[in-house]
Amino acid sequence: MLELRNISKTFGAFHALKSVSLAIRPGEIHGLVGANGSGKSTLLNIISGQRIIHDTGGFRGELLFENEPRRFASPGHAIGAGIGMVHQEFALIPGLSVSENISLTGEKIIEFSRKFLGNDLACINRSANKANASAILRRMGIDLDPGLDTGNLSVSMKQFVEIAREFNRDRLKLLLLDEPTAVLGTDDAARLMDAVKGIAEHGTAVLYVSHRLEEIVSFCDRVTVLRNGEVAGSLDKKQNGIKALSDLMVGEKVIKTNRTPMKASEKPVIQFSSFSVEKPGDRLESLDLAVFKGEILGITSLSGHGRTAIGPGIMGICPSGGSVILHGKALHANQPLKMIKKNIWMLPEDRRGEGLLADHSIMENMTFTAIQTQKKFIRKTPVPFISFPDEKKCRAYAESCIEALDINCRSVFQKVRELSGGN
Repeated sequence: MLELRNISKTFGAFHALKSVSLAIRPGEIHGLVGANGSGKSTLLNIISGQRIIHDTGGFRGELLFENEPRRFASPGHAIGAGIGMVHQEFALIPGLSVSENISLTGEKIIEFSRKFLGNDLACINRSANKANASAILRRMGIDLDPGLDTGNLSVSMKQFVEIAREFNRDRLKLLLLDEPTAVLGTDDAARLMDAVKGIAEHGTAVLYVSHRLEEIVSFCDRVTVLRNGEVAGSLDKKQNGIKALSDLMVGEKVIKTNRTPMKASEKPVIQFSSFSVEKPGDRLESLDLAVFKGEILGITSLSGHGRTAIGPGIMGICPSGGSVILHGKALHANQPLKMIKKNIWMLPEDRRGEGLLADHSIMENMTFTAIQTQKKFIRKTPVPFISFPDEKKCRAYAESCIEALDINCRSVFQKVRELSGGN
């Protein structure tokens, strides 16, 4: 179905891919793994014809799809050839309903109107699109009203809608999945994988990118491992194992170590009583919970059962009720700025939409909140009440973070939207 021969890609002086070759057969689920910045997303962008590839000089090597040499000039051309892609960051339109997003560019229309108005002006058959969207979601094991506004859904439900849109394509021959379970719990991930197996059984080839190695091992027929933009190795189902994959990913033997648990203090740092949050699509009701100093507390649930509402409720992003006690004092969660000043922070699931300034640099993203809320990295001026960011301090801090977190980038001035998902 797909064959890549010696694919190479550079961004300026940075070599994102170096002579990468792999082949995927019809009906095969082919895993693609590698550490952050190993070139996985760049490879998917090349296959799917993303503009960033063409705007940065294209790529070298051969891409054969159904045994024909191809270079897709745009995602539309790739879609027309039968290639669908589910991105790490959502490509949904928040103002449209679930069914409208699923049927986008493939809407069912009223045949009577087509005869008189032609394809471009024909009326959309909304009831047929809703019924079709419901059928696709049911096939995936998802109970979701197709009339809901997509913008109000939980992150995990948005992921299912995005995947359902690709399942709706009539000529889907190759499906590219970029970290599709990153925002899903165990049960939701299992439902997704069952649905993907179903379309693979009908002949659709799947290229599956994930950091969850246990999924890769149990799910994929073969796996290609990338390291620093090159193919570090390929394993089939029999060779496929978490240790073998992790060793190839890092280029060294990986040893598991045990973490000594920290002792919790007697009094909780934060305590919730009858805590409720009105978050659309993921409402939380009457949570009682205590978290102690030195404790890492995990919270999980099925989609729509309130797991993602806790953070927005604490920060004051969504309306909340009940009581929250922080260090023995009542916490009134009415706006994020006040919570930040109390040293309460939130990393949202939707990093592109809520957590990052995608068109700004790495340095600006790392220092923005500290500048705005804590007046750090500020260069004072002789004029009272006028100050500017101290670029020298900002740059030094950003460079130290890049080194400490091993972020794969060209410089602190690179735009965040150009980075791979993990970075």
